Amino acid sequence: MATDLVITKKFFFKLMVFVLFGNSLMAQAVVTTLHDLVGTEGRLPHGQLIQGRDGNLYGTTSSSSTIVGNAFRITPTGAYKVMHAFVPKAGSLPPSPSVLMLGLDGNFYGTTTNGNAAGGAVFKMTPAGVVTVLHQFGAVLNDGYSIDNGILRPTPPVQTADGTLYGTTTSGGLNGVGIVYKLTTTGIYSVIHHFVFGATEGSRPSASLVVGNDGNLYGTSTIGGQPTGTSGTVFRITPSGIVKTLYNFNAFDDGGYQPQAPLVKGVDGNFYGTTFGRADLSAQGNIFKITPAGVYTNLHSLDFFHDVTDGAYPNAGLVEASDGFIYGVNSRGGVAPGLFANDAGVVFNITKLGLYDVTHTFDKAIDGARPLYSLVQHTNGKLYGTTQFSKTGLVPAGNGSVFSLDVGARPFALAQPSNGKAGGTIGLFGNFTGVTSITFNGIPATSAGVGNTYRTVTIPAGAATGVIKINKPTGSVSGLNTFLVRPVFTSFSPASGKVGTVVALTGKSLSQTTAVTFSNGKKAVFTLVSDNQLNVNVPVGVVTGKISITTKGGTVASATNFSLIP
Repeated sequence: MATDLVITKKFFFKLMVFVLFGNSLMAQAVVTTLHDLVGTEGRLPHGQLIQGRDGNLYGTTSSSSTIVGNAFRITPTGAYKVMHAFVPKAGSLPPSPSVLMLGLDGNFYGTTTNGNAAGGAVFKMTPAGVVTVLHQFGAVLNDGYSIDNGILRPTPPVQTADGTLYGTTTSGGLNGVGIVYKLTTTGIYSVIHHFVFGATEGSRPSASLVVGNDGNLYGTSTIGGQPTGTSGTVFRITPSGIVKTLYNFNAFDDGGYQPQAPLVKGVDGNFYGTTFGRADLSAQGNIFKITPAGVYTNLHSLDFFHDVTDGAYPNAGLVEASDGFIYGVNSRGGVAPGLFANDAGVVFNITKLGLYDVTHTFDKAIDGARPLYSLVQHTNGKLYGTTQFSKTGLVPAGNGSVFSLDVGARPFALAQPSNGKAGGTIGLFGNFTGVTSITFNGIPATSAGVGNTYRTVTIPAGAATGVIKINKPTGSVSGLNTFLVRPVFTSFSPASGKVGTVVALTGKSLSQTTAVTFSNGKKAVFTLVSDNQLNVNVPVGVVTGKISITTKGGTVASATNFSLIP
């Protein structure tokens, strides 16, 4: 019954598109194969690709008994180059690198399986391909390690705004089922959480973490969690290592279980993801939304047997594109033109209301098969991804391909990181050809560099949380996400007082203040004096403690206590 409802909803949506816009919008987008991997170029490329400061895309390939894993660079038009070959130490199996993460310093970070006796390492790679090992797993007591069995794969760390790297391993740790670690870019390493097997919490995380707007880290585990300990979880972990399970998947009564892909943070601040399995044997995965508070919504259930054209088994995560749609890939299913059951996979799009449609069906004979990893949207607006198999008939035999997909989405600007304080600097990706100014929510900013794909930008005084724009005579290119201007709380005066006392709060970016709260949760009436000052009246019921300022960019507390005079 539920499946029929989903199909009916999808049919109605497609019918409305046809009526309103005509048949042209019903046609699938065309995949362009940029490069088929051959020989020593690598095999089984790992997506997700990552955009570098030079505007090119970087990725990695898997190792085998006869070929080493590589890191590669490919231009948006398809010029391919191997940047680094991952060679094992004597007596170790060939290391297989994870996908890459672009750091705030312009270098790439990742992990490997194997390569040493303890099972992998965390590494840094420059854009020129020079690799430095930052940490070898097994170097500390009860350390984690990574395995690659085709399902559980090595994952790269994620970087917070302060430059610290956080990551997970699928195995190892005190209980043998994975850890969360933190690492500086100079190699200072510590384990901040050991996962526990069973229903207590999730275990064996096989996807990267993602940083939330609140500064905490969010992730998924493939197994563990209530009630059976086998279905996986969504969890939140603070930078200090405090873990909270937000959602327990259940293979017996909900829309999905065993998530294998990373979450993606949407423009709305919520997280979107996929599961690989579903309770019904005739169903293969689902697409979901979850809020930072843990409110879960099943957006769409995939059912290969009832609708083969939809595809199934989403190993990959999602990406929210500049056209407002969320895109993903299914590794199986799909019916190519002229074939009854091509089973090569599909690219799909879905709205935040759960309206699902197929964007492209892969054809083994034309554009390869089995997209296993997340797509990435380049700032030029196009989507890029990889397939595990090249098109049939390729000579010499292919080992996978890199492709692009133009869905008509607009170019955009991308800030790294997505938050900061006035006076600080960020990296900004986009097309700067002909740029006349860069603005933060309308406030002009200064920039450094002359590149056409990347600039360093200083967050201007007076800037508030809002949209970054690259302005040109032909128009502006906007960021997808709201850039969060974090408040700064410098001091308050007087340091003590009675109820009704006027206290001056000083700092930066205070014009966007929404609330001032004393330590016991009492909210105070405040008056905006300037972007650098607020005046508040001490309310009835306050006790001695810190004062917090909440703005659209976040919350910050005073360094010292305000003392209440009875």
